[in-house]
Amino acid sequence: MKALINVIIRFHFVLLFIVLEIISIRMVVFEDIEKKNAFYSSANSVSGFFYNKFNTWIAYFSLASENELLRNENLELRSQANIKQIPRTTFKPDSIILDSVGYSYTAARVINNSIYRKQNYITIDKGYLDGIKKESGVISSQGMVGVVVDVSKHYSLIVSILNNRFGVGAKIKKNNQFGSVGWNKNDYRFVNLMEIPNHISISKGDTIVSNGFSAIFPPDINIGTISKINTNLSNNFYEIEVNLSTDFKSLYNVYVIDNFGKAEQRKLEKDIYNEY
Repeated sequence: MKALINVIIRFHFVLLFIVLEIISIRMVVFEDIEKKNAFYSSANSVSGFFYNKFNTWIAYFSLASENELLRNENLELRSQANIKQIPRTTFKPDSIILDSVGYSYTAARVINNSIYRKQNYITIDKGYLDGIKKESGVISSQGMVGVVVDVSKHYSLIVSILNNRFGVGAKIKKNNQFGSVGWNKNDYRFVNLMEIPNHISISKGDTIVSNGFSAIFPPDINIGTISKINTNLSNNFYEIEVNLSTDFKSLYNVYVIDNFGKAEQRKLEKDIYNEY
């Protein structure tokens, strides 16, 4: 208490000046409407500036969590969309359990990605502890990415569609004519669509999607659009260039697909092929 009294005595002139300043400002500003409004306007401008800066700072640091929420929402929508595509039987309503023949999606981030080699691979930050399995399809929000070829505890390796050993079943969306897609270029923007007979009507801009035959990708996953068409008279098939829908140079968020019915489909097909 004695120390406080000493401080007041020591700075009593300064304290008196501050009190008088406050009284004078109140008398000048609040007795004049125009000055009062100007005072509030200036105060609001200053506080608004600092609030804006503060909110910008908060928004920057909350971007990661917002992106995570968006990815999870996208994940949920994809799962719901694919469950709705599964047909129900009309004679035995309980014979199909949607979850047993549907697809699950696991969100992951790309931590390594090559695009300029002949055989390109991608590493993601999810492994078998997250439920990732070999031979699982990988997509982005834009379209097809590749297939999981190896898995560790916390990471997975994906063979990219930009790999000359990669091939996947595809179809022309408008007419369901199916062929296969492969990469034999040095350009990360394009792949080739093969096995399309040249009597089929196609056009630049036609959409190419997965045909769903492989049990790795669901049907109708976007691959790209036709950008170039050449007729090869020697073998009666088109030479078709496809502009990929996925931008591999900015690839970051991906989804790993698990087909619940894949093992059953593979076993059935293997038994039939062995028998015949």
